[in-house]
Amino acid sequence: MKASELVKDSWYIINNFGYDIRAKLIESARQGRGYKTIVLMDVRGTDAGFFDEMGGVHVDDIIKEYKTGVYFGMRKEYKVWN
Repeated sequence: MKASELVKDSWYIINNFGYDIRAKLIESARQGRGYKTIVLMDVRGTDAGFFDEMGGVHVDDIIKEYKTGVYFGMRKEYKVWN
């Protein structure tokens, strides 16, 4: 994804050591007149058996947006990377 398409507090699928893992964007990718190449994300490593951690992620490693939906008044997450 391009850095200009990233939105703060949104969920994304990232490529981490060959695994597709959910991550929440903590800070905006916008910086001054341009965009950052590394952004701070809350990475859910438990999707692949790792630890949940916060850290810097290269924008090139962000694959696509992770979508959540609402069904019958209940919030339910579904995987979109299959």
